[in-house]
Amino acid sequence: MQKALYRERGFTLIELVVTIAVLAIIIAIVAVAINPAEQVSRARDAKRVADLSGMSTAWNLYLAQTVASTPDLSGHATYTCKDEGGSNNAYFIARLLTTSTPTGFDIVVTSANQAIGASGLAPARLDAGSGGSSIAVLPADPLGTDTTEEYWYAYACDQSTKKFEFTARLESTFFLQELKSAQRDGGNSTSTYETGTDLTLIPGGY
Repeated sequence: MQKALYRERGFTLIELVVTIAVLAIIIAIVAVAINPAEQVSRARDAKRVADLSGMSTAWNLYLAQTVASTPDLSGHATYTCKDEGGSNNAYFIARLLTTSTPTGFDIVVTSANQAIGASGLAPARLDAGSGGSSIAVLPADPLGTDTTEEYWYAYACDQSTKKFEFTARLESTFFLQELKSAQRDGGNSTSTYETGTDLTLIPGGY
């Protein structure tokens, strides 16, 4: 009986090169699509938006609780709200700034003091409200004291109108392009996220 003849066939060099090239293209496409650095930046920006939303809610609750009295949006010993005997001050509340301070800010503080009250980094007297403060401490920027980048939270207020603003710098492409390109938060800056009851208190263009 005649035996069938089989010829073993392996990959040629050209086939191997083509296969490797295709795999390299697929890996590159997946890496670009996932973009780990962008995902990490996006996660930090999501926390920034959540932090500012939480502070804005706490401030609104404080204003509602003190409607029969006079809310104190800046109990700081030196720096005051707009129309409280001083200029339009803002309080940096989460970062150690290393190189520059945006125009219009009068005080720079570190992330060391996150207490609620007059000595805090956003010195509204939430601690003196009838119901006390709805948050225990002021949140810090997720980059902490990393001084390689200029990221921070800021606060400003207007005592006569009982209005306030919080803002934070953003870093991810998603938030900067999708959230800020159309200024969907209603503020006057295209590089930061703003929330509060008056989004013009802190100067734009930074």
